Amino acid sequence: MQILIRAAKIIDPNSKHNGKIADVLIADGVIAEIGNELDSEGVEEIIEGDDLHISTGWVDLYATFGDPGREFKEDIESGLNAAAQGGFTRVAISPEAEPAVDDKSAIQYILNKAKDHAVIAMPIGAITKGLKGEELAEMFDMQNSGAAAVSNGKHPINNSKLQNLAYLYSRNLNLPVYSFCQDEKMSAGGQMHEGEVNTSIGLKGIPALAEEIIVARDIYLAEYSDVAVHFSHITTKGAVDLIRQAKKKGLKVTASVPAHHLLLEDSAITDFEPNYKVNPPLRSKEHIDALKAGLADGTLDAIISDHEPHEIEAKFSEFSIAEPGMIALETAFSVALEALADSMSIEEIIGKLTTGPRNVLKLNQVPLEVGENAELTVFVPSLKWVYEKSDIKSRSQNSPLIGKELTGLPVAIINQGQLYLNS
Repeated sequence: MQILIRAAKIIDPNSKHNGKIADVLIADGVIAEIGNELDSEGVEEIIEGDDLHISTGWVDLYATFGDPGREFKEDIESGLNAAAQGGFTRVAISPEAEPAVDDKSAIQYILNKAKDHAVIAMPIGAITKGLKGEELAEMFDMQNSGAAAVSNGKHPINNSKLQNLAYLYSRNLNLPVYSFCQDEKMSAGGQMHEGEVNTSIGLKGIPALAEEIIVARDIYLAEYSDVAVHFSHITTKGAVDLIRQAKKKGLKVTASVPAHHLLLEDSAITDFEPNYKVNPPLRSKEHIDALKAGLADGTLDAIISDHEPHEIEAKFSEFSIAEPGMIALETAFSVALEALADSMSIEEIIGKLTTGPRNVLKLNQVPLEVGENAELTVFVPSLKWVYEKSDIKSRSQNSPLIGKELTGLPVAIINQGQLYLNS
């Protein structure tokens, strides 16, 4: 198949064409030509339009599907379709499933179900068996079966000795390891961010300190054992400050932030809309400003979707018993763009979806050059669109953004010799 992208601005710091507006011809999954007014004879698909941009494929470091066991929330195919709709060519799938993805057969199950899709599935193996935080899972077997990283999902490991042992194993395997930072005792029963808003509406809060205590602990462990740690789901000012200082000391730490934590404030919860209930909770403006500054100065390496689908019964109930999470793969780029438009350039934002995540997962940085495999995202940063239920490819619809106007739309991905057009 031949695909021609007309007059697109190339965003790729690893390419000599970075910043240029050019045509890009893809033939049989390879970038065949980059130039101006390329011949379209024999081309099956032409992508053109105003303000087209093209970059290397976007990588999401954390999305939850639920397959196996919770396919009614999201199965592998619907999750990958949502990722493609959102412009992602690779998505790291959390181990949160039933049973948990904690052995080689579970890794192989995900890879087998995803093998024919345009989006590359990268399963994340569980650090501990059943995500229970009691006994280490077989990291070596999972890595050999294709695990891209290990994580304990959103189940913090309170046992510091066990956490350190997991870090040591990950170092020996050269396997990326995630840390989700939330002290379970301090956050127990919490429904939203602890601050002025939760006090005014009477919901129990989750203090920022619950995140920062575990960040501090794991920074100490990273230094003590000389290991690389990825801090996933960073949402507080104190956590950003701690990671900034750790990087200045030369520690091998990286960090990511969910897109919706850059835009949505805890004040949105005053009407008790359960779609705003997420974990970690939405924070106040002070924390959001710190997150934006952390992205701009390189403290935070990547933006994640933190896609977490739920069926209607799990969400539309009293706020206190609704399950936390929102679908986000299809809107992550638009949300990040709106949040960061005044503080970062489009090139810097795209870097948090491409170069940053690839560094975390130790993936090669494949330049947008002739002769390279075509793993590409085509997008229009200026396009305004309304997110409707009919746009949703996920099996779930738990998003507070439905019916809202957004800016910036991925229009296509090209990967593994396949073309996926945003419909």
